[in-house]
Amino acid sequence: MGVLGVNHLAFRTTDPDGLRRFYLELTGAPSTPTVAADPDEIAFDVDSSGFEDVLGRARRLGCEIRGPIAHSPSSRGFYLSDPDGRRLEFIHDEPAVYWRE
Repeated sequence: MGVLGVNHLAFRTTDPDGLRRFYLELTGAPSTPTVAADPDEIAFDVDSSGFEDVLGRARRLGCEIRGPIAHSPSSRGFYLSDPDGRRLEFIHDEPAVYWRE
C-alpha cells in the first residue's frame, strides 16, 4: 500500500513548487502542497512495504538519513530533511504487535 497518510504537519516554505516536487518524488504519491503556520516537522504514517519503499527512495535522492530506529516495540521510523531543512519522519506502526522478545 505505501504511504497511509500524514501523521502531522507543521511547516512553511519559500519554494512550494520545489517542495511539492520533492515530496512527489520521495513518496511516489500525488499530494497537494500544504502550508502550516508553525514550521517544524512533517510526519507520515506508512505500512511495512511503504516504509522500505520510501527509505529506498530517500537513499536514491541522496538524503541524509537518521535511522531506521525503533520508536517502541511496535513501531519504527526514520528521519531526513526536505530541501528547506525541515525534519521529516516516516513511521511504521504495527498495532498488532505489543511486545518483542
